[in-house]
Amino acid sequence: MLTTARTNEENAHLFRTCRDHGMEQVRTGYHPEQAPSIQTPKRRNSALKESPWHQWMAALEQELAAFFDPLDLELGLRRAGRRFGDRLAGHRLEENPTLAAKPMAEQAEIILRQLIGLPLRRQEDVFWLDPGEGQKGLAAWCAGLLEGLHAKHLAVRTTVLGDGSVRLHWAVSGARAEYRTGFQISASGPLAPYQLAQLADLSTDAILFVDGQRTIRAWNKGAEQMFGYRASDAIGSYYDLLVPPNLVQSGELGRIAEETERTGTLRNYVTKRLTKDGRELTVSLTRTKVVGIDGQVAGYGVILRDITEAERLKTALDTARHLSHIGELASQVAHEVRNPLAGIHGALQILRRRLDPDPNEVEVFDNIGREIARLDRLVTDLMRFGRPASSHQKEVDLADWLQEWHRRMALELEQRGAEVHLDLQANPKVQLDFQLFEQVLRNLLENSLEASEVPAQIRLQLEQAPDGARLLFRDQGPGFSEEIRAEVLQPFFTTKTRGSGLGLPICVRHLGTLGGGLRLLPNDGGAVVELRLPYSVGAS
Repeated sequence: MLTTARTNEENAHLFRTCRDHGMEQVRTGYHPEQAPSIQTPKRRNSALKESPWHQWMAALEQELAAFFDPLDLELGLRRAGRRFGDRLAGHRLEENPTLAAKPMAEQAEIILRQLIGLPLRRQEDVFWLDPGEGQKGLAAWCAGLLEGLHAKHLAVRTTVLGDGSVRLHWAVSGARAEYRTGFQISASGPLAPYQLAQLADLSTDAILFVDGQRTIRAWNKGAEQMFGYRASDAIGSYYDLLVPPNLVQSGELGRIAEETERTGTLRNYVTKRLTKDGRELTVSLTRTKVVGIDGQVAGYGVILRDITEAERLKTALDTARHLSHIGELASQVAHEVRNPLAGIHGALQILRRRLDPDPNEVEVFDNIGREIARLDRLVTDLMRFGRPASSHQKEVDLADWLQEWHRRMALELEQRGAEVHLDLQANPKVQLDFQLFEQVLRNLLENSLEASEVPAQIRLQLEQAPDGARLLFRDQGPGFSEEIRAEVLQPFFTTKTRGSGLGLPICVRHLGTLGGGLRLLPNDGGAVVELRLPYSVGAS
């Protein structure tokens, strides 16, 4: 859970000391001369009341009593113990994997032996804490410790007996659930710190607290789910844990810190952050300065909201609007050009018949005719891009349709020196508009024929993917370089001297109308274009 933000740096330090106390003993090799690690029931005696653990906890409770109500303090100590127990169990199971085969209570006893002098003893599946000063706080910390040690993090119930000793045993529910069942927000008045902590843990946003030394000190469940780091992994790490290296080098963290210092709060700053598995998320970052009661900066509260999908949809919407505007302009230009172009072509034919030209003049007329035909194709492309045809879809078996299309195209392909091979590994049912999809294939064929040597070798490979039919269009031409691949799907981008730059954008538009998409894959002996179409409803 998210640890409640402390009122000042001293309190934060005390809680960190509480959390890390046992681990510090292990690191420094602290081994008091007296008392074995875990007392058995037969060796219980009153001398343990004065154990260093009781004395230390009594001093800690005295320091914190002025700042926290008893319930908040108890829950904070339990959370601190749980976090330490989780770390301790992880270390010991890594060093000795055979421990996992032992009963849970026996595992815990073996692991706890390194906490020298801890007045905790085991009898079967129950643990006992001997009485002493600071008993209540130590019982809460030990309960959390046992929760963290348990493989399923089961809650630990505590019972105070008549002689002042405390009985601790695992329940059947998870430790986190134990504290949420009784969570209530009062109708009026401020929330207690433990309520704020639990409320923060319910958030799907990542909520962090970074101290004055720029170290992460709080990490809620939303942060775990968003970035993949457990609280025990993230807490104690430097605050650039999530920042992509290029943003670190650009000085973004410094700029964020400067703005926070200047205004107190930086709101909804859009940036990038990395997950544990290396994925890059677009996030909205809000960072607020936290000031203690002494007026000094205690640290910074940070809220990160994942807006990756929202930004993708926004970009797609902006692109669609942009293309729509281009399409309207292209349609208007095409309409204005097509009629005069038809008149020019008709006049050319009349002049040719009347003049009875010689061979040299015939060549001139032919060149003019070819240019008019080229302009007519350009106008047609503009019309198709500007006003996509309405879709009339029918359910078809895609492999059967491709075979029929291949038979109809056989003569034209032969005349143009192209060999198209079908590799049909599936026969998925899709909703298809024959005219639109045929135009997509024709545009791809035109690109391949212009870029490939005769005879052009083209392969259509049909596969079945989880989200729809997948058709790979492969040729043996030069393909698309990595630099071009990012731009070639934009309208009017072309590497040809006389291309319109609309062939592939028209394919993208038509496939979008059919609910599919187009993607340029890395070259594999030539261009590889992936076409996707969704399955018909009920088909897979």
